Amino acid sequence: MTGTEKWQSGDMAAFEALFRDYEKLVFKTAYLITGNRDRAQDVLQEVFISVWNSRRSYDPNKGKLTTWLHRITVNQCSKGNTRTDPAIVPLENKEIDALGTGGSRPDDILVSKLEYEKLLRAMDTLDTKHRSVLVLRYFNDLSYQEIAESLGIPLGTVKSRINHSLRCLKEQVTPGEV
Repeated sequence: MTGTEKWQSGDMAAFEALFRDYEKLVFKTAYLITGNRDRAQDVLQEVFISVWNSRRSYDPNKGKLTTWLHRITVNQCSKGNTRTDPAIVPLENKEIDALGTGGSRPDDILVSKLEYEKLLRAMDTLDTKHRSVLVLRYFNDLSYQEIAESLGIPLGTVKSRINHSLRCLKEQVTPGEV
């Protein structure tokens, strides 16, 4: 019996292993969408409660587990659709290593950090559906097809939302140059 089959049959140890394997992915996604550490922690708990409660509905033949987890995470984030703080992620944060600055010079790290923070502040101007596609694409490295599957939307909609979101971000980051 595989780990997935054990978890789906109600094996708590297999579920705990699943949680350990995916908690950082879910937390990172929730934090970048909600912009709030406490809300992201709540979403993390809500996601895994949902995963446990709907474990029998997951079908590995219909898609990857990560796709299913992304869908649940984005849906949970959408339920509490208000952002209270910008999603400023410190460079030293080991939970969310979005910049990958290892080995860079301190002045390069500072410039990267400032640009990164400016980008995240600009993302705060986007609604959840547009912010979600950017998080899944650029922070979680999902393909357009994987985003479409995760969100249950057509591929063309994913492309359109990403294009629109990038135009909005460009306007926010470099006003007047669009």
